[in-house]
Amino acid sequence: MQIYLSLRRSGDILVYGLPLWYRISSAAIAAILAAAATVSGGLGVVGNVIVFVAILAPFYQERWTFNAVDGSCSGRIGLVFAAKGPSFKVVDIARIRIDIFARGRLDQGTLPSEEKMPAGSQARLIVDLKDGKALMIDSVPFKRGAELAASASAIAGALGVQFEG
Repeated sequence: MQIYLSLRRSGDILVYGLPLWYRISSAAIAAILAAAATVSGGLGVVGNVIVFVAILAPFYQERWTFNAVDGSCSGRIGLVFAAKGPSFKVVDIARIRIDIFARGRLDQGTLPSEEKMPAGSQARLIVDLKDGKALMIDSVPFKRGAELAASASAIAGALGVQFEG
C-alpha cells in the first residue's frame, strides 16, 4: 500500500505531507488490534510486536512545511517525537522541478513517450538549492506525475521561485 502526500494550506503556510485520514485510519486499526489482543487473552511475542508497530503507525510523520511569510522551509520525517529533516530558507532555493525516472534505462536523458513509459517509472518532486544540493521531497508512480506537478507548481508559486515541470 502506498500513501500519497497531499498539499494543504494552513494560513500562510503550505504543508505537504501525510493526509489526516492516514492518522485516523491507522489509529483505528491500532485500537481494533489492541482490543482484539485484550479480548483474546494475548497474541504471543510476534502478535504483540505487530500490535506495537500498529500503535506506532499514527505517530509516523512525513511533512514538508513551506512558509513564504518568514521565508523558511523544513522537512520532518520519522516518529513525531523523534522526527528529523532538513531546514532551509526560501532564498536558498534555486528552483523546484519535476524529474522523471524511467525504470530500466541507463540513459535518463532521453525518455520514452508517456504511452511507452515502463512500469515502475517515477515522477519526483525535487528542490534544487543554490549551493548545488538537491532534495527529493516526494516520489510517485509516473501515472500520478500530473498531480505531483500541480502540487509542485503551487508550492513554487506560493514561494515565488522558479518551477520546471
